[in-house]
Amino acid sequence: MTQLYSTLANIYHEMYQHVFNYEKEFIFYDSLLKSTNSHKILEIGCGSGMLARRFLINGYDYLGLDLFNEMLDIARAEIKSDKFIQGDMRHLSFNQQFDSVLITGRSIAYIIENQGIMDTLTGIYKSLKAKGLLVFGVFEANGIFDNFNDFEQTIEHDNKKIKRISKLKKNLSTGWTYDWYAKYIIEQNNELYEYDDITTLRAFTKDEISLFLKLTGFKIKEIIDEEKTLTLIVEKK
Repeated sequence: MTQLYSTLANIYHEMYQHVFNYEKEFIFYDSLLKSTNSHKILEIGCGSGMLARRFLINGYDYLGLDLFNEMLDIARAEIKSDKFIQGDMRHLSFNQQFDSVLITGRSIAYIIENQGIMDTLTGIYKSLKAKGLLVFGVFEANGIFDNFNDFEQTIEHDNKKIKRISKLKKNLSTGWTYDWYAKYIIEQNNELYEYDDITTLRAFTKDEISLFLKLTGFKIKEIIDEEKTLTLIVEKK
């Protein structure tokens, strides 16, 4: 499992403020949630709370879940809120039901076994109220493997420069999976620090993820097909 969300959690928090447009992402979710009168929401893969901050400010009855306590510690400290719990999306169990569940940051990509996908979606189904909404993104297999290239990113945060060199290798052991090797080079106060990381990610074809949803009782309302990603808006039957 990647170190990006544990040992390197602070690097993630600093870097991804510049990688993702959280304000744009919140506006997308906010519009969907309001259109379905969703107020009580669960965010799976909430990370360091960049979306959580926006949901809470805008009055949602919010709960954030993440696998990594290091990420949740940052979220709690940043937002001064206890609306976060540690947990595995494959083993959801709540004494309450939600109007909507969001899996953000394409976090389902880390579930590479079919049974894990089924367990995740089944747990979400049980956690939703009738006609409840599930919104999540996946990497689209054709887009990923048609343009399967290494890449580099450099961002500056405060007085720190973070460079990430990413190399991809096909894996295909449990589906449309691939290994992501990343080297982080941190430059701060004229000193350099280097960290290596590796994780395995899963992409999906449109038909594949649609079948998983059908098997777990969801009705697809919309699939937004963008370059290398699919965003699925689905409803509990």
